[in-house]
Amino acid sequence: MHNVSKPNSKRRWLIYLAVAAVLSIALTVVLDFFPEEEKAFRTRVRNAVETTFPQQAAEVAESFGLFHYGGEFTAASQDRAAASSVVLIHGLDDPGKVWMNLAPALFEENLNVWQMRYPNDQQIVDSARFFYDEIERLTQLRIRKISIVAHSMGGLVSREMLTNPRIAYIDKARRQQVPQVVRLIMVGTPNHGSELARFRVFGEIRDQWANWVQGRRHILRGIVDGAGEAKIDLLPESRFLTTLNQRPHPPGVNMLSIAGNVTPWDGIGIDQFLITARDRTPAAGQKMLADLESFLKSMNDGLGDGLVTVESTRLDGIDHHIVRGSHLSMIRNISTQSSRVPPAIPVIIQNLAPVISTKSIDASISEQK
Repeated sequence: MHNVSKPNSKRRWLIYLAVAAVLSIALTVVLDFFPEEEKAFRTRVRNAVETTFPQQAAEVAESFGLFHYGGEFTAASQDRAAASSVVLIHGLDDPGKVWMNLAPALFEENLNVWQMRYPNDQQIVDSARFFYDEIERLTQLRIRKISIVAHSMGGLVSREMLTNPRIAYIDKARRQQVPQVVRLIMVGTPNHGSELARFRVFGEIRDQWANWVQGRRHILRGIVDGAGEAKIDLLPESRFLTTLNQRPHPPGVNMLSIAGNVTPWDGIGIDQFLITARDRTPAAGQKMLADLESFLKSMNDGLGDGLVTVESTRLDGIDHHIVRGSHLSMIRNISTQSSRVPPAIPVIIQNLAPVISTKSIDASISEQK
């Protein structure tokens, strides 16, 4: 009898897992029809946890905010702060490791580098308000102007902070209540959303594992840093993105959007290939070449950096630059031992040229080649 029950027990667990998987899929499908209700529910859960465990929530909150890269912000830093402060803000489910190559590169260029850490799973409006509160503190350090480099969702947090009428950032900057943002560089930012935001659970696992390895271990961190509300905001045509993209761009802010492309083709390469092909293809095959052109370009833009399409990074009236690489590899290396220069870094340095010497730019570009 004992031997017979084992297969039955295994079969029962398989049935339980299958039912759980079906229910999970069904719940996901149903919630797709009620995104704003889901977001509100997730926020209530997070608020309830913070209210129930205030001390633990406060402990987690200590890891959020603006942190000066390279140690304490000294008097020497203050003397050059007005012209050379750069704030780096990461995206969804990222503990800040994305800046492992860019932060030291900018620091070596004699810039003041600040790293922004925030509850990146919460709704983006809340993150933008928190970002504003942290930036406002910089005025106490006599910092009058800043540049922002944002990766992925960090670009949306920055745009929301700069354009939300309730925050009124630009007006407050004119009154010198906050530092003036002179440039915003977005790297892999899904300005029109990403369908892959639905699968943020895998990014959340990576985020919490990285925090655990770095010693930021807390059982409530996975909820206090947001209960997944940002996922709804990041979906194409979400209420948040629709509202954000209807606003005008912030006046006086030099903006650049950098997109990654993991395909072996770029726009120039496709055009050169098609020019050669047209010269060698008879008239009967020209229609086929037109279809091929459409396919290659749509595939090129559609794949993008593997998480965000090239088209999603574009904004009307904003400079746009495409580099070869994935969502992460275009801005950082996998290994700390690698000497490779991620392709977005020279572009960022060049955009920050007013505070960096030409010699440094040339060195970075030649090193990439």
